[in-house]
Amino acid sequence: MKRAISAALIVCLVGGIGLGLAAASLKIGICKIVEHPALDAVEQGVIDALTEAGYAQGVDVEYLLASAQGDPGTAVTIAQNYQSRGVDLVVAIATPTAQAAVQVFQGTSTPVIYAAVTDPVGAGLVQSATDPSANGNVTGVSDMIPVGAHLELLRDLGLGIRNVGMVYNPGEANSVILTDLARDAAPALGLEIVAAAADSTANVTMAAQSLIGRVDAYYVTTDNAVVSAIDSVLAAAEAAGVPFLVADPTSLAHATLSAGFDYYQHGLLVGDVVLRVLAGARPDGIPVTYQARAEVQLNLDQAARIGLTFPAAVVDAASAVYYGGAAWERSGE
Repeated sequence: MKRAISAALIVCLVGGIGLGLAAASLKIGICKIVEHPALDAVEQGVIDALTEAGYAQGVDVEYLLASAQGDPGTAVTIAQNYQSRGVDLVVAIATPTAQAAVQVFQGTSTPVIYAAVTDPVGAGLVQSATDPSANGNVTGVSDMIPVGAHLELLRDLGLGIRNVGMVYNPGEANSVILTDLARDAAPALGLEIVAAAADSTANVTMAAQSLIGRVDAYYVTTDNAVVSAIDSVLAAAEAAGVPFLVADPTSLAHATLSAGFDYYQHGLLVGDVVLRVLAGARPDGIPVTYQARAEVQLNLDQAARIGLTFPAAVVDAASAVYYGGAAWERSGE
């Protein structure tokens, strides 16, 4: 049922952050750093959450959708365009996009809700996880991943993995943080991280190929530039005959296994935050939300191509498998 609030004048006088809008005039700008399945799923989740709450697209709300195509400078331009077009709220998907939106809208009353940001504190978006007041109009949802647990998963494949290759973009703050976390966690697990930098999607192939013969497994985190060229990493892993773990379940078809979050559910969480702000909550009164329930998924097709049989314990821990070109969810029995 359509919420009554969307059919009348919305007047929220909460410290200057609230919105004073006729329902049909609500304008939301959604920008992502690049187009790939995970970020696309976040975007759709946000829109679906608002639709479910009664905000009909084209009637109660207008969405301005944009992709920065991997360029942080373009992300700033998009945020400036949103500002000139008078958006009432911004959803910024991924760290570079969020940083651009916060830069442009800092000191304004326009709420900025970030999504798929690994470390919002380290990225300068909020003061702390419980106190977002560094930028009073900013809050959102983090997709910080359990890097140590991911490395344990590789170790538990029983292949004697010692050196783990990570392709990462040094220009993405989220990727640098996760790569550093992996370096810190690796020694206690008897592992060593061998990193190869790719400062753009175009350079992912060269970086991935540089690790062939030097590593026993590949691991890609939530690096947007690298995930956008995921097949290049898969090709290198296949050439080396080693497993490839990706922290993005939407990329499971292009890896040996994944361990991460459902990014559509992530988008729904972001949508819930947006709805709280539209209902009058101050962004700086909403603590950082962290995605939960990371799941392991296995690609049996890809494992067969490198001659890998997953250990029983890993299979038992998996929530889904990819087999015969399709994903199958396990019953849990």
